[in-house]
Amino acid sequence: MRDASRIALSCGWAIVAALASAAPSRAQQPPPVSPNRTPPTAVGRVRGVVYDSLSRGGLAGARVWILRTDRSAVANGSGRFEMDSVPAGTWVVAAEHPALDSAGLFNISARVNVVAGRTSQVTLAAPSLRTIAMAGCDRSAAPASRDSGVVFGTVMDAESGVRLAGAQVSLWWLAVERTPLGPTVIRPERRVLSDSLGNYYACGIPRDVAIRARVRAGEFTSGEVDLVVPERRVFRQDLWMSRDSLNQIVDTASGLLSGLATLVGTVRSEDGAPLASAEAGVEGASGEAVTDAEGRFVLAGLPSGSRMLEVRFVGYKFAREPVGLRSRDTTRVSITLESITLLEAVRITATPWVRDELEQLERRLHGATWGYAIPAEDLRALGDIRTAFQGLPSLNVQSDARGFSLLTMVNGRFCPVSMWVDGWLSTVDILKAYHPSDFIAIEWFPRNTAPMRYKSLGDQCGVVLAWTRYVW
Repeated sequence: MRDASRIALSCGWAIVAALASAAPSRAQQPPPVSPNRTPPTAVGRVRGVVYDSLSRGGLAGARVWILRTDRSAVANGSGRFEMDSVPAGTWVVAAEHPALDSAGLFNISARVNVVAGRTSQVTLAAPSLRTIAMAGCDRSAAPASRDSGVVFGTVMDAESGVRLAGAQVSLWWLAVERTPLGPTVIRPERRVLSDSLGNYYACGIPRDVAIRARVRAGEFTSGEVDLVVPERRVFRQDLWMSRDSLNQIVDTASGLLSGLATLVGTVRSEDGAPLASAEAGVEGASGEAVTDAEGRFVLAGLPSGSRMLEVRFVGYKFAREPVGLRSRDTTRVSITLESITLLEAVRITATPWVRDELEQLERRLHGATWGYAIPAEDLRALGDIRTAFQGLPSLNVQSDARGFSLLTMVNGRFCPVSMWVDGWLSTVDILKAYHPSDFIAIEWFPRNTAPMRYKSLGDQCGVVLAWTRYVW
């Protein structure tokens, strides 16, 4: 090893000496001038466009700036921008937009040469789906239809933050397959390995379907996280795998995990106000916490790796966020809860049983539940009832010969959810007779979180409650 180091060092000095001998003497060369160090009067103009190749259109409202200067602009409705008084020279122009953040692209940049007294043109373009797919996917797995996309990210060690090469990333979801014996529920799965830099790419992942993801390397594994590929067909999900996953303790009675990780967070409303008494917990882990007057909570004794944080508060929508937990360390998060639309004032003239059910529905719509509720105002904006279920966590919407079906997965078992309409056990098929505007609310309760009355049949696959205007 010493001989190799001595050889590398001598080679380095030889290269330096060769370059020095080949270069003209210092006296023959003028002093170097940086292209960015120009007189204040030597300025030009920069015009350009911020283009989203994923949606094939300009990014309206994108923030554009020139690195190492104070020049910035906001793109107009067609994604175009302009900046005056830019010093002459070669600069890097960057842009950011929430749509890029949601796709995991964060920002895009390009170089531009500014000439004094002239207008320079530049295009800032987000990579296309094909470019992203070709970066790490096999051609056989590349997304070929508008119903599939790409999930990518980085696999990291939960304790050290080091990128992990050769880790196996698994993504799976529910689907309906037509067979000679009729439709059957299947669980497609995509498995890919992280590359030498710890990056992974999974192509052909369906859109608007609840996807479950996990990473494994030998005996070590992460937790499971949920994701949904959005309309842009690109989604970034980083995954954390813990070396302490083998030491996690499982409560035999509840099946919940515990470990040595700690999660500290804050919960705020959309206007930034702290929310006191909000409840927080990690899916599959023991222990819950309640926020204090400053909206802060602490969850200790958690299993490490990638997990799902769940937060609820009366009057706000239920939130689920992936978190990376580190054993013997603390992870910090900030959660913003979105307020829900309150029901319009109505006069209840139904039977006592119906009045009681609807009063409980109103309380649930105000946030007092672990489920998910879609109020009438949101339903009225939809074109068809199938759309209402797309994007709900852990719920898979699959087209079939009858229209569509609703599926979920519990403890490795795939099954259709139970459907209740106006308090009566029914089927998904009956929804075809209704328009979204016919409903005052639709509720989704994953697993066994439904109200007790709707768990009387021992259902463990989740419950959908649909309430029409005709029940009043």
